[in-house]
Amino acid sequence: MVSWKFLISTAPSLDVPGLETVDLADRDMERRIVRKQDLRILPWICVTYLLNYLDRVNLGNARTLNNDTPEDNIITQLNLTGQRYNIAVALFFVPYVLMEFPSNILLKYFSPSRWISRIMVSWGIITICTAAVSTYGGLLTVRLLLGLAEAGFFPGIMMYLCFWYKPEERATRMAIFASSIAVAGAFGGLLATAISFLNGKAGLSGWRWLFILEGIPAVLVGVMVWFWLPDYPQTAAWLTPHERAFAVKRLGPYAPSMGDKHWDTAIAKKTVADPFFWVFAAQYFLMANSLNAFGYFAPTIVASLGFEGHDAQLLTVPPNVFAMIVIIGNCLHSDRTKERSRHVIGACAFVATGYLLLAVVRHWGARYAALCMIACTNAAVLPFVAHRTATVQGSTATALATGGMIAISNTGGITAPFLFPSYQSPMYSMGNWTIFAFLTVTALTTIYTWYAFGSHSGYRTGGRDAEGNLEVLDATAGTDPNEVMNRAMGISKKVEGEDI
Repeated sequence: MVSWKFLISTAPSLDVPGLETVDLADRDMERRIVRKQDLRILPWICVTYLLNYLDRVNLGNARTLNNDTPEDNIITQLNLTGQRYNIAVALFFVPYVLMEFPSNILLKYFSPSRWISRIMVSWGIITICTAAVSTYGGLLTVRLLLGLAEAGFFPGIMMYLCFWYKPEERATRMAIFASSIAVAGAFGGLLATAISFLNGKAGLSGWRWLFILEGIPAVLVGVMVWFWLPDYPQTAAWLTPHERAFAVKRLGPYAPSMGDKHWDTAIAKKTVADPFFWVFAAQYFLMANSLNAFGYFAPTIVASLGFEGHDAQLLTVPPNVFAMIVIIGNCLHSDRTKERSRHVIGACAFVATGYLLLAVVRHWGARYAALCMIACTNAAVLPFVAHRTATVQGSTATALATGGMIAISNTGGITAPFLFPSYQSPMYSMGNWTIFAFLTVTALTTIYTWYAFGSHSGYRTGGRDAEGNLEVLDATAGTDPNEVMNRAMGISKKVEGEDI
């Protein structure tokens, strides 16, 4: 039994100056505001994620950098034999997982610009320090510190977008944001190729130059983020007062908001107790294994095709470019059709086919095509995350649903490295078959969440009305959150304090 008084108290306040004069039917105004938001927000989050991904997976590039001169390679210099490289990859995710959710709460407390800036400057400094490592133990230490520094960046950005965009707009923005992964993968290969020519300069091996030159930009951009990344629509100086009111009201009463209190224990308990919290987390975990397998082992898989040195680095570029096109295309179509589940299932099937080919085909051309396919995992992940953010309301639930789900999923970063032991090269049968199975299970569970919440992009309760139809939370109807909650929950008005 749930108290009606409790239910209505969970809706965030819409008490923003000028709200009463806002006409949500003014589509020209909405398009103008969204365009302004895109221009002010998307470039920043794309650059920050590009640098984040470069610094997180550069160990994969370092592993194959200058492998045509083994004495200069990180594997030889740090004695990364056996499972040592896999352990170094996995160890990053231990503090990363533990701090993901607390980081989302701190982002709301300190403001997005301050917290994201802190994350960037921290990881940039630690990446630069990696160049000074001379032992395997030192490498493990900096990997632990790097995981601690980077924790919360991705779920923080996912939550940050919820402060600015409606549910049906998020997948496209997430795709543009996540396309930075593809750009980073492509740019990382080109950059690693160029840096390989610095091998021996100033007495430093090529892999040491890699960490230095990829860490410095993170520090510089992190400082700029502090001053120039906008925090909330309510504080955007580049919007007029009327535009600020429109930007807030168009999100509706269920979006996380600047005005939400930092933490609501009752909402947190309810969110974690919901079985779907764990269903979504399990789905993301299964997909995260694919993300990490590609991120850390793409250069290794290319090398297993018979390519070395500069060629091996350059051949990591086309799969990332192909992935960027597929990811953005799938997410744009998902937002345009306001549909999520079919897009997730289709993308999972496409990527799973890539792992199937890697598991059974030996021809290098077919295996390279399969590598291009598995690079597209985010084509499934982003519509999935956008769907999940529309099943919760308010800052506490959104922070927990995104941060908690992503934290649990990132344990895939601990398991994925051990699915691809070096002795199984070049087929890596265990890893490829395992992730193929993971993606198959993801597709099947998506069918279940499709039934429970529908595949629409708007806010959903997961409940059903008297006719068995899914309840839809209309995010734009009315200015009174209590009245909107009345309609959305399908509940007749009750006397305050009465149980329902």
